[in-house]
Amino acid sequence: MNGGRKLSQHGRTTSEAVTSTSRLPRQSEKYLDPDRIRVARMRRGMTKVELARKLGVTPGTIARYEAGEAPNALACVLGDMLGFPPDYFDRTDAPIFDPAEVRFRAARRAGARQRDAAAAAGVSGIEIDRWISTRYVLPETSLPSLVGDDPKTAAQLLRGYWGLGTKPLPNLVQLSESRGIRVYTLPSVADTVDAYSIWHANTPYVFLARRKSPERIRFDLAHEIGHLVLHDNEPSHTAAAEKEADAFASEFLIPSASMTEYLSPTPSVDDILAVREQFKVSAMALAFAAHKAGRISDWTYRQTCVELSTRGFRSSEPGGMPNYEMSRVFPQVLNRSSTKRVVTARVIADDLSLPLGDVHALTFGTELRTAQETEVTSATNRSSLVGLHRLRAV
Repeated sequence: MNGGRKLSQHGRTTSEAVTSTSRLPRQSEKYLDPDRIRVARMRRGMTKVELARKLGVTPGTIARYEAGEAPNALACVLGDMLGFPPDYFDRTDAPIFDPAEVRFRAARRAGARQRDAAAAAGVSGIEIDRWISTRYVLPETSLPSLVGDDPKTAAQLLRGYWGLGTKPLPNLVQLSESRGIRVYTLPSVADTVDAYSIWHANTPYVFLARRKSPERIRFDLAHEIGHLVLHDNEPSHTAAAEKEADAFASEFLIPSASMTEYLSPTPSVDDILAVREQFKVSAMALAFAAHKAGRISDWTYRQTCVELSTRGFRSSEPGGMPNYEMSRVFPQVLNRSSTKRVVTARVIADDLSLPLGDVHALTFGTELRTAQETEVTSATNRSSLVGLHRLRAV
């Protein structure tokens, strides 16, 4: 099985169908990059009308700016208004992607502003990833295409492909990173989105909000992995695709084959709570999986859900995981030592002309305290971060 994908190298982040111009030759250096203006506006959750009002111009003027007619003299004004360094608007080659490639985990609950802000944050996340990838050797993508398989089979196949068996999974963020999936966190303005995933330039990305319990975020990540292997970059977001990703996540996190090993034939609520600590899933998700696997009857499942709801497990996870699962890539990139340049969040923000807060928000809040090695290593001396044991600079 092959994890490679054939897809376009760029698209757009916004639901507004505007033709991208940043990759076209500039007719004149006196204009700012239109995609950058659009991305910065969306990142702040603004419509064209709202930005026009703040700048004291017409919405049509903003439309022209985003079509490539914003003069360089506006960089400082736009920067002050949108909270971006002025140099951001003069950079080219923004990694814009098509909105059809984005499936928001909570698409119905999230509004257009939140979806646009999340997609715009993803553009910055991909830029940070490109910055890291040009300096360090990250794990190669090991994610097969399982399009056409039913979700349960796909989850079992991926566990087999990754050599995981039927045991509880370790830190899922770090497991994903070790298989070449780039995992980033979303800023709080996009919390209602929950999560989304895309393939961009043959690289899989997952963006996670962290407003829910660690167990539910772990499920969100498994759900997005399901999208990546089952749906590639299908052009539409459907209820059927969401159900398939949920079914994948349930089987991937809690294999039906594990139920007989970990749960007694007639498990009590306390039994379920004990086992959920091993699988690091929500109690409700485990009860559902046990019922789906035939480990508990319909009546027992209903009674279990009632008792769990009474104990507060419908909306939270009492006594659950004490901490969120964290990345291992960012601390390794950001905690290396050298007598040369020390890499901090500020260094990355300055190199990419990004707001410092966005770099922190996208990288799990990790302060990047590493040093970039200045000596370029030959390709024969490069070593991938297999299992995320170590990360080599290039």
